Amino acid sequence: MQIKPKVLLVDDEERILRSLGLLLRMQYQVFATSDGYEALEILKREKIHVLISDQRMPVMMGSELLRHAREIAPDTVRILLTGYADADAALEAVNEGEIFRYITKPWGPKELRDTIAQAADIAVKMEGASVAPASVSVVPDKLTCLVLDRDESTFKAVQDILGMQHEVVWRQTIQGALQMLSSRAVAILVTELSLGDEDLSAMIKTLKQEHPEMLTIILTCFKDTSRLADLINQAQVFRYLPKPLRKGLLSKSIESTLTRYRAITSTPVLLNTQIVEKTSDTSQQEASAKIVEYMAKLRGKTGFTRSQPA
Repeated sequence: MQIKPKVLLVDDEERILRSLGLLLRMQYQVFATSDGYEALEILKREKIHVLISDQRMPVMMGSELLRHAREIAPDTVRILLTGYADADAALEAVNEGEIFRYITKPWGPKELRDTIAQAADIAVKMEGASVAPASVSVVPDKLTCLVLDRDESTFKAVQDILGMQHEVVWRQTIQGALQMLSSRAVAILVTELSLGDEDLSAMIKTLKQEHPEMLTIILTCFKDTSRLADLINQAQVFRYLPKPLRKGLLSKSIESTLTRYRAITSTPVLLNTQIVEKTSDTSQQEASAKIVEYMAKLRGKTGFTRSQPA
């Protein structure tokens, strides 16, 4: 008999918990609570595959719960469910909770079921995997970080942090960045959300589809919750940091990103955590297709083939 994956639901509205429970109980072992502290206790004693938390709760905010959950049960796939456009909460959920998906209320039953099924499948696959020790890592010691920003101070800050240990390359245009990505492997992309009037969202999302192991840090002064939600779901952005830059925060974020990159490339099953949601936006699909075509032409000229984890 196949054991059902375990899903933990956390919401202060009993109506929501009942509704979600009815939706999921046939496919999963469902745990439910309205108390964040109780949720953490459940995580300590149960092997939870998927955690779905509301954001605005009186006892403990969802973003705080997700942060603690990452520490207690790092292999649990975390999803934030919220009915409010709260950019700060979304930022914290990305940076501290490292969430897999950001879902807004009201949610569609099929959309939610599909997302949870995907999350549960990832968690089950990771359950039997062992992370390769650092001593046997196949990842090169020297990695490449690409900085895409017209502000030279961003490049210098990243260069100061990585020093001589890793290569830091600076580009100020989309074309320059794509040319570079088509000729060598990049571990980390540090990028603005826009260059002048050019929105980089489509490029960021497309690059994640093309190079799922590459991790992205976004640096921007914009706080657009809907845009951020799309970047979480469709680009698996690893960190989202505000400008003006705080070098200490940037340093901590780059260190975490390097650690995560090494884990992903050393343990191929972890690449499943980087799966992105497909967009239904026609204009974005067209923009993505053009970027893919352009990169294919560039790779044809350079002969570069980026190897993927098996």
